[in-house]
This record gives sequence, C-alpha cells and structure tokens, in this order.
Amino acid sequence: MTDEAAMMFVTKTEVDAELFLDDGTAFAGMVYVRSPEELGNVHPMLDLLGGRERLIPCRGESGELVLIGRSSVSAVRVADETFELPDRGGVNLPMKLTMAGGHRFDGTLQLPEAAGTRISDLLNYADPWLVQIGESRHVWVATDKLVRAEAP
Repeated sequence: MTDEAAMMFVTKTEVDAELFLDDGTAFAGMVYVRSPEELGNVHPMLDLLGGRERLIPCRGESGELVLIGRSSVSAVRVADETFELPDRGGVNLPMKLTMAGGHRFDGTLQLPEAAGTRISDLLNYADPWLVQIGESRHVWVATDKLVRAEAP
C-alpha cells in the first residue's frame, strides 16, 4: 500500500451488535466502528450512529454483507465491555423505554446535564443518541425515535 493510500485508509473494529429498526425488525451481526484512539473524545458508537453516511455496512451472522439505512435505526444493543462509556456527567435514571417499531428496553438511562431537572426537560434537550445501561449489554437509543419513557 502506498503512503497516499494508507493516509486514506480508515481502520475499523468489528463490533457484535443488534440493530432495532423502525419497522419492528431487528438485525443481529457485526457493525464496523473506528477505534477510540482515532476518535479522541468521541465514542465509537456515537461516531457510527451520528455519521453522515445514509447506509451502515454490516455483516450478518451467516457472513453476508447487509446495508441498513441509518435513518431507520431506533436503537443499537452492544455488549457492555465493548467500549468504555463516555462520562457525560448528569443523571442516571431507571427507565423503561419503548422505541419506534415497538422495541422495549429496561435499564438505567444515562442523561447528560441539561437545562432543568425534570425528566421531560432532560429527554427533550438530550443528545440525539443516549445510552441505556443494562445488566450485560448497553442500548444506544435515538431520542427522536422514543415513543414512551417510563420512570418507575
């Protein structure tokens, strides 16, 4: 590989993930993210989910290449040891979430500091993607695909 080609090459890491889609289906397989060292203070999942590309390249459990429309993804579940979670400060609240497509998740929602202290303020002014901490897997949820949030 030439030096010029190497400069344009982006190293990606395979991550075992489940993508939950607006149509109620889910995809299980591998997604590809840039390394935390390359991204600096941006979490690899936020880089993947917040990217400009319309399609997310994935590898199915049988090895097939699958392209998934980024705008159809309402949540992504990954193993908790995949990457260290970003420290955004703020509040951690137990929440039950229902997403577009009917997918439901229970866990502790990590909400960044925002104007106001009401749950509705924290969710209304939150980042486009929040992480819900589960027992062994974390779920990244799209705040604009949130149908219902319940605080027990």
